[in-house]
Amino acid sequence: MASAYQVTPLTADHVDEAFPLAHACLAVPDLGTWRRTAARFAKDDDCGIVIAERDGYIRGLATYCLLPAISGGRELVVNALAVLELLFPERAALALVDAMRAVARARQCGDIVFAVPNDSAWLTTLLSDHAWHDAGRLMVGHSAQTIEAR
Repeated sequence: MASAYQVTPLTADHVDEAFPLAHACLAVPDLGTWRRTAARFAKDDDCGIVIAERDGYIRGLATYCLLPAISGGRELVVNALAVLELLFPERAALALVDAMRAVARARQCGDIVFAVPNDSAWLTTLLSDHAWHDAGRLMVGHSAQTIEAR
């Protein structure tokens, strides 16, 4: 159940706690780089980092930015989704996906784009099974059209 996770924006108090996850899953090389990255996201009103916590530990994080959409309006681009959960990682991932949907609704974005690395087969499968479809290296919500569909 995704509800077991508390998903909140990353605050300055949790930046250092989130580093092991960012290092292991996103290849952030060192704590200083992570602190600068988190500060850069915190300064930009159109970008953010959210974390998924369970039992007092950060189990996942997602980074996003709002960008102009070709069709007009804006789209929410999730450029990193990382989960470090031994049992049922899909639950933490789905909690983060639900949070991205909430951010998109709140910011009036018509589309959500997940930039999924080639080695994220588990995430591609998860999103495909939950009302998302694969468009190359991007997972795009059903409201968007893929290049193949146009």
